[in-house]
Amino acid sequence: MKLSRNEKMILWGLVKFPMLNDRQLSELVGVRMSTLNAIKNKMKRMGLITDRIVPNIEVMGYELLSITWAPMNVPTMTKKETDGMTDAFGRWPSIYSSQILGDTLFYISLNKDYTSYRKVDHGIMTALSDKDLLDVDQIHTTLYPLTLSKVNKNFDYTTVLERIFDLDSKETGRAQKAPDPELTREKVYHLTKKEKVIMKGLLQYPDLPDNKIANMLDTTRQAVARHKKELLELNVIKKLRVIDYTKIGFDILCLVEAHYDKFKGSTRSAPDIQHLNLPSFFSVYGNYETVSLSLFQDFRQFSESRDKYTTAMNKFCRVRGEPMIRLFSPKDTTTFKHLDYLPLVDEFLSGV
Repeated sequence: MKLSRNEKMILWGLVKFPMLNDRQLSELVGVRMSTLNAIKNKMKRMGLITDRIVPNIEVMGYELLSITWAPMNVPTMTKKETDGMTDAFGRWPSIYSSQILGDTLFYISLNKDYTSYRKVDHGIMTALSDKDLLDVDQIHTTLYPLTLSKVNKNFDYTTVLERIFDLDSKETGRAQKAPDPELTREKVYHLTKKEKVIMKGLLQYPDLPDNKIANMLDTTRQAVARHKKELLELNVIKKLRVIDYTKIGFDILCLVEAHYDKFKGSTRSAPDIQHLNLPSFFSVYGNYETVSLSLFQDFRQFSESRDKYTTAMNKFCRVRGEPMIRLFSPKDTTTFKHLDYLPLVDEFLSGV
């Protein structure tokens, strides 16, 4: 998909500033509002961008983030096998993102404790190994205690677009300071029945206007708008715009897993890589390991980024062994779940 300069700027602005309305965004990127609106609607129709509302997972009582990847036994998936995988992952609310990247299964789950994680892990592994879709001896799973880990990016494509479009990262002063986590947690555990219904409605229909969500939930537009604004301001939920990266000129999708020992006395939870503007869209750091996903236009860009990242990591920790690096074609991606938080939130709210 070839994009004009205006389309590139609008796509970047939509992803970086999902909370801005059309007027605010048109002023920011220097494009007429009618042009911006038309291009935004076109991108949504083509499936290039998708609106998402995601919950603040750090205040919902979940203790473990688990990341699993494993080589598949089958070179290509039939429709029957794909449907079977979709059904298998759909049975587990804890798994909120799952894909096949080339020949490798990759999925992420949230769990309240280790026992819950083991139940989910055993269930999905049994279902897939019974179908002879993967070799259980080749499974890699990393657990990240949320209180001791840092999720740097959770499918945030801002730097990916800045690299491919050769844009400078802009500081606009629009970012608002997040509220005290205790205020957020207090709100999460004292939601009214109506707020719970509206929150689930927002997660299920993130791109619908307030009046249509209100009609579906048998409430008023004013109620939806009021509660939505409060939930966003208190950081109970967050709005994202994700891209379909298979449609914009990337040749390489990179999965990295590394194990390390932090330098003695280090208080940082992650290496200082913000200024490097690396094209990663998912990354998490624990006490001893990290996993990330990145996109590159070509092998040269991958090599340059790898060298910069390695230098930053060597200032932060001592890497144990060789990092696992797997490269895939972005076009060879099959998605079963993508930031599908609704079942997880539904399960959580039923106990609040």
